[in-house]
Amino acid sequence: MRKSLALILAAGLALGGVAIAQTRVPAAALSTATALPAGVQLKEARWFSEQVEVSGRLFIPANFAASGSVPGVVLAPGWGQTAESLDAYAAALAGQGIVALSIDYRGWGRSGGFIYLNERVEVDDRQRFSLHTPKLVIRRGRLDPEHQVQDIRNAITYLQSEAGIDRAKIGVLGVDMGGGHVISVLGMDARPKAGVAVTPIIQGAGVEKKSFVPDAKTQAEMVRLAREGRPPQSAAEGKARNAAEARLAVAEYMPFWRTDAIPATVAVQFITAGADERVDNEKNAVATQKALKGPTEVRAIPGAKHALTPGQTQEAAAAAAGWLRGKL
Repeated sequence: MRKSLALILAAGLALGGVAIAQTRVPAAALSTATALPAGVQLKEARWFSEQVEVSGRLFIPANFAASGSVPGVVLAPGWGQTAESLDAYAAALAGQGIVALSIDYRGWGRSGGFIYLNERVEVDDRQRFSLHTPKLVIRRGRLDPEHQVQDIRNAITYLQSEAGIDRAKIGVLGVDMGGGHVISVLGMDARPKAGVAVTPIIQGAGVEKKSFVPDAKTQAEMVRLAREGRPPQSAAEGKARNAAEARLAVAEYMPFWRTDAIPATVAVQFITAGADERVDNEKNAVATQKALKGPTEVRAIPGAKHALTPGQTQEAAAAAAGWLRGKL
């Protein structure tokens, strides 16, 4: 487990950095290499997650009407990935008559970044509102699982606000670490009624459920960040800060511990890679499936590595869409 997390964490951290200004991915990035089913439309969606504007790709089924009532699913990318990586899953869902919203986490893709004051602003509690023109630092590429879980939950809220969506028929789908986020969301939020976790990383099985106790190295890193953790001043500093914070955040993130809170009425499917070289499926998908109280299944793609091929992705997408269509 620790080896698999280290490999995926290292891959994501290589993309970290700091930006001086918010930039948008060109509109051409909204085009999709996945063939859309007949009549399915794709458009950009924007909403807010803790005051940061975030972006998503909204796949709308054929014959969708604002006066109707269809299921909706939020799709969560893997570690260091963006919404485009989920196009095959979103298109398959839309082909089954489900509105699909794949998201960019804060600091990734077309979403806004994490904003920090780059200078001290003198304020006190007597000031209920004040207007300043400060210098800002905007960080991107930050990998924080709990922030990503909150982004998914805010995306659910946005999706439920869309006309034509049945608010009682909401699902979640996630890939890689996003599959672990599916378990977190289902254990924290009663709104989703079904979920799919694809090649999931679900930390916590076999780990004693207790409060976090840092080892000496971790404690030293926590102290350093607490005493010297001003906003980074360069891309190199931003990358290093992202790496340090991600290591700490991942060490405490145990989505498996939230299985007890998932209701027996929630259906969860696990799609695993049969030859996964990064993740031990028995300690992740299978262990989690056994801990759940509601309808579940583990479906393996024989011979597949952790990073599915395009053909294997299409197979996983069809299985996930069929499961969610039947459970929502």
